[in-house]
Amino acid sequence: MSFKSVDSSSWFIQVQHIMWKYELGTVADLADNTPTKGKWKTRVLKAVHSYWSDQIDSLTILYSTLFFLRQDKYVPGKILPLLSLEYTARESERLKTKVRLLTGTYMLQTKRKNFNQYDINPTCQMCGEENETVEYFVLKCSALHCVRQSIMVDIERQWEAITETSFNTLPVDEQLYILINS
Repeated sequence: MSFKSVDSSSWFIQVQHIMWKYELGTVADLADNTPTKGKWKTRVLKAVHSYWSDQIDSLTILYSTLFFLRQDKYVPGKILPLLSLEYTARESERLKTKVRLLTGTYMLQTKRKNFNQYDINPTCQMCGEENETVEYFVLKCSALHCVRQSIMVDIERQWEAITETSFNTLPVDEQLYILINS
């Protein structure tokens, strides 16, 4: 659709709506006090980023798959820092699992049972002791104890040094939040 075919009054209404949506003032204010191209661009970028940050923050709590997303680290237009800048090959191998746990798309047995038409056993396939939930997989599975223990000792020590509180006294949801999206 070209601008020539658009009715000028409907175009004006659309522009006013966009300016209202992103809190950019009115068209009349803009005509009276026209900013430079650079200032206008900066103002629009800030307004759009602010609007969408607020939208994402308000909607994140409604989606269980975004439960572990650290909203304080999210910046529109920037990559979410899941890896440190000095990441190792070992850390990059773990990224796939970390992202899936973070977004709630890691297929644990309980999720498979919920989304499969066949009768799926929700018990952990590695140890066979309890239902495989995110909490069980990350914090409790006995088959993963040796892998988890070497990491947890370091995390608990660092947590206590930084906060002067015990990591193990935190509620399970906070422990998972810290471990999955540190």
